[in-house]
Amino acid sequence: MAEPNPASWANTVDEAPDARQLLQRVAAGDREAFHAFYARYGARVMAMVRRQVAARQLAEELVQDVFLAAWLGARGYREEIGDPEGWLLGITRHKLQDHWRRLRGLMGAVGAHAEHVRLEARMPDADVRLAVEEALSGLPPEQRRVLDLIYQGGLTFAETAHALRVPPGTVKSRVHAALLTLRVFFRGSGRS
Repeated sequence: MAEPNPASWANTVDEAPDARQLLQRVAAGDREAFHAFYARYGARVMAMVRRQVAARQLAEELVQDVFLAAWLGARGYREEIGDPEGWLLGITRHKLQDHWRRLRGLMGAVGAHAEHVRLEARMPDADVRLAVEEALSGLPPEQRRVLDLIYQGGLTFAETAHALRVPPGTVKSRVHAALLTLRVFFRGSGRS
């Protein structure tokens, strides 16, 4: 019996491209390369996000934002700034910072619209963040989207209305309803 010839296997083995090659292909708009890039790093990014964001749904949204930013920004990647994994984890850190900035804005808005809600005085910072994440995950998507655009995106009510193609009054109503829901959540859960 003849011994197997490993040299003949070379053509049958599907070698995975390295991360730089994948990212170059992503930059060229290759969706298969993007799926491979996600398959390679998705779990790592999710683990990083989940260490800081308890609510699974919000964590999944942040991971989606990270990979959307990677897809859109792949052309701007330069090898001299580091490897693709470091670049992607940098995007992840920025998205997490944006998330915490948004939560601080929302906490301020909830406090400003609630007569006696003083979250910071009653809860440790990490608990406040977890509570706000939990409350946000219970909002209808259209209310969360408005809050995201205003508190994370920094848009005005008018800019948000334009972006969503709804009347400014609708934006104001959604913000008011969302803040009311958050206020009720904190009061009803004993967090305020």
